[in-house]
Amino acid sequence: MAKEEKPLEYQHRIRETKGVAQRLDLDYLKRPAVLAVLRARLIWILVGAAALACVPLVLGIGGTKRTLSNGPLSRAHGVFEGRCEVCHSQAFRAIPDASCERCHDGAAHPSKPIDTAKSNVTPACVQCHVEHRGKVLLAEVVSGNCTSCHANLTSHATGVKLRATEVTAFREGKHPEFSPAGRRDLRPMQLNHAAHMPKEPITIRGMKLPMKCDDCHVMDRNSADYAMLPVTFDKNCKSCHSRELQFDVYQSLGPDAPPSPHTKDAKLIQEIVANTYRDALARNSALLIRPLGRDLTPQPSAAAWLERVTKESLDYLFEKKCTYCHRAESYAVMMKIAPIAGRFPEPTPWLQRGEFSHRAHRAVECDSCHSTARASTKTEDVLIPTMKTCLPCHGDSRASLDRCSECHRYHNRTIEREKERRPTEKLVGLLRLPNSHSGGSQ
Repeated sequence: MAKEEKPLEYQHRIRETKGVAQRLDLDYLKRPAVLAVLRARLIWILVGAAALACVPLVLGIGGTKRTLSNGPLSRAHGVFEGRCEVCHSQAFRAIPDASCERCHDGAAHPSKPIDTAKSNVTPACVQCHVEHRGKVLLAEVVSGNCTSCHANLTSHATGVKLRATEVTAFREGKHPEFSPAGRRDLRPMQLNHAAHMPKEPITIRGMKLPMKCDDCHVMDRNSADYAMLPVTFDKNCKSCHSRELQFDVYQSLGPDAPPSPHTKDAKLIQEIVANTYRDALARNSALLIRPLGRDLTPQPSAAAWLERVTKESLDYLFEKKCTYCHRAESYAVMMKIAPIAGRFPEPTPWLQRGEFSHRAHRAVECDSCHSTARASTKTEDVLIPTMKTCLPCHGDSRASLDRCSECHRYHNRTIEREKERRPTEKLVGLLRLPNSHSGGSQ
């Protein structure tokens, strides 16, 4: 039989809950902690110390003006380095346009006279031209300054006549095609690029083909953007096409017959041809007895001979020779030709709203951009590159070459006013040298 189990004896608590609660100090929440007080005071002390340390920077004590600058100035404004008051006329405020206009006119926008639209809002100078970014060009502005309006141009300007009013980037579908596609070059020339640059090398009348682009298209190294010099007959064509100026249709003057001058003055050409035959007849009267062309009998008189050879030589020159390169408006009247940089009848550049520099592209082969030139058989072909030609370098290279400012300008420089010219001391201010007070000028 199991041993009988007895219940455990109940042990009373030595400390009761009520007694413990009475020992707690319920006022501890009302008394601040020592560490918390010290931490708060330490924070305020550090803030005050930092504020005191900034005082010399704000007031320029101890030559600390330069420390306030966000960065070095651009190269154009480098002479004002350390002279903040030249531009910052009001402390802790944005530079006003008046500070810029003391030196710059800030001509209006649009930049091209061809554009007649008027912007609703004119941004401040510093909104686009941001300083303290180092030795950069202030004209190289961020594209966002342009697309902020041109992404929806009709809502930001009045009198807009452009087709493309939503331009957001230099990409297909986001920028209009700038090539004169569908337009024709109506200059009255008989120019054939394909004939001058055949695929296979050949020699015609002693001339070796194909020619090179720079045989005719020469850059002007004295211009800032290496603009193309005008193509002229004397400089670019005469070496190969001098025979096109020969007018002696009956070979009366011999192998040393002088050519006609290449000039627009038809009357002068007529006088030179007539005088050339008159002088030749005075030197050699035997010319009268020579038959002209298929005639078996000589001319009845010197006057009749002179009249005939002059007239038929001029007909031969104007109707056969000149028309080899030019389109004639009427007999002895060549149609006027605009400069090679422009479009007939006005010398307006093909890229009417953009800028282009051949100097920046001088390392690139001509037909890398003008890819259709070698196959062109008509003068009316416009050989300006398309946007697709430019995208590999200016759109997909990720070299920041797709900025609007790379090809476009903002200010209309044609209406820019000349600013008053001032002495250097007045413009910049006297820059005191560090040791100028020690005696002696430097």
